[in-house]
Amino acid sequence: MKSRLCTILAASAVLLSAAFATDQASAESKPLNVLLIDGQNNHKWQETTPLIQATLESGDFAKVTVATAPGKGEDKAGFAPKFTDYDVVVSNYNGEAWSSETEKAFETYVSEGGGFVTVHAADNSFPKWDAYNQMIGVGGWGGRNEKDGPYVRWKEDQKKFTRDMSKGGGGQHGKRVPFMMVVRDASHPITAGLPKSFLQVADELYGKLRGPAENMDVLATAYSNPATGGTGEHEPILMTIQYGEGRVFHTTLGHDVPAMKGLAFQTSLRRGTEWAATGNVTLAAVAADKMGSDEAATGDPAKASEVESGAKASPSSNVNFDAAPDLKADGWKPLFDGKSLDGWNRKNGTAKYRVEDGTIVGTTSEGSPNSFLCSDENYGNFELTFEVNVDTGLNSGVQIRSQSREKGGRVFGPQVEIESAPGEAGYIYSEATGRGWITKEQPIKDAYKNDQFNRYLVRAHGNRIQVWIGDQKISDIQDPESSTNGFLGLQVHGIKAGTGPYEVSWRDIQIRDLN
Repeated sequence: MKSRLCTILAASAVLLSAAFATDQASAESKPLNVLLIDGQNNHKWQETTPLIQATLESGDFAKVTVATAPGKGEDKAGFAPKFTDYDVVVSNYNGEAWSSETEKAFETYVSEGGGFVTVHAADNSFPKWDAYNQMIGVGGWGGRNEKDGPYVRWKEDQKKFTRDMSKGGGGQHGKRVPFMMVVRDASHPITAGLPKSFLQVADELYGKLRGPAENMDVLATAYSNPATGGTGEHEPILMTIQYGEGRVFHTTLGHDVPAMKGLAFQTSLRRGTEWAATGNVTLAAVAADKMGSDEAATGDPAKASEVESGAKASPSSNVNFDAAPDLKADGWKPLFDGKSLDGWNRKNGTAKYRVEDGTIVGTTSEGSPNSFLCSDENYGNFELTFEVNVDTGLNSGVQIRSQSREKGGRVFGPQVEIESAPGEAGYIYSEATGRGWITKEQPIKDAYKNDQFNRYLVRAHGNRIQVWIGDQKISDIQDPESSTNGFLGLQVHGIKAGTGPYEVSWRDIQIRDLN
């Protein structure tokens, strides 16, 4: 009898366990219950709210209820959502203060474990609401200044975040352009399934945000380029904040409809919303070939779930990074015909370029800024080779994946350094961006052979840039901040008055596209 009872109890336990597991799985598969707040915003919330809703509801990931607050100047007393009915609250609101009762209810909701997501201009809201500023970590505009807290920036030279308490207002952005996002905390559930860097489509890159910045983890940053009106700093883009028992996800992405069609926005919003609601991310990993650093990917918000299909082999898997580019491989094509400057154009500066004995010769112009002979075509992933001979005392270089500013044609972007020994030949410099040397460690100073032509071999694929001089590897770096597409440029460096003239000569310039 005892044995039979034990068997019955064991069987019952198995059934109960199975039933519990089924219920738990069913609960986990239920869509998130999301409250999306809008109603006032200096952005077009009537256009963006439907995209946020579509992004979150894609693939039955969430069920979204929209709560539209009263308009400007209208009575807010009746706006009192029951926050506790929802797993997470998403804000697309930037407007007048709510009633004190609604503010208190929201504080209680988040502090007792509710999830909160603030999207783009929602971090401009409520500058005088202390609890809200604690929740979002940092915010912009609305009179925010040093009294509200520090600027928080990633310092590439120090490899850490700093808190800057200098005087100044909160909130700034340059022109809407695509920009590279760099993951700074790959261990967090939100970013654990994302590529280490990825491009967002043209969007407002918020800078100079400031606030309490307490219990805040910056997950990803982007370089705010001065060339497009930015701060010259690596600004926080994706953040999490712990507020009491609650979790807050803060994204500065999502200015308008085109920005919200970016996969970087859609994917990070979905992952951040799930984490804010549950403390975990169950969404599948995102492959670098779907949301990578070669181009800014876009998609239909209603199909955002289709990106989450797991990581595939990186497109760089066919490139042998362990060896220098093979000059005997198929696919090399000349960029210089040995007779003319067809296919090239000059930008910035007044240095002279001519063709002589099968070489392009650049001659300095006293008092001129840096000059560049630039390719008419842009290049993304490639192998490049050339021979170069530079006069001792002249600094030169070859730009890769570069752009030029609208006024004056000032060229900026990665530069492969050319300099007589001892010097920095073969290292990578970020021309005219304020970043300085991209190659931080520079142990080799004598690879360049003076007074003769030197063979350079350059490989650029994704974020990775490699440089050889002859058979000696000089640089092998990851550069997620720079563009992954742009023109080439042969630099003649500016010289001081009363010096020179100097010359630099290039020949056998060839390129090989990489898939």
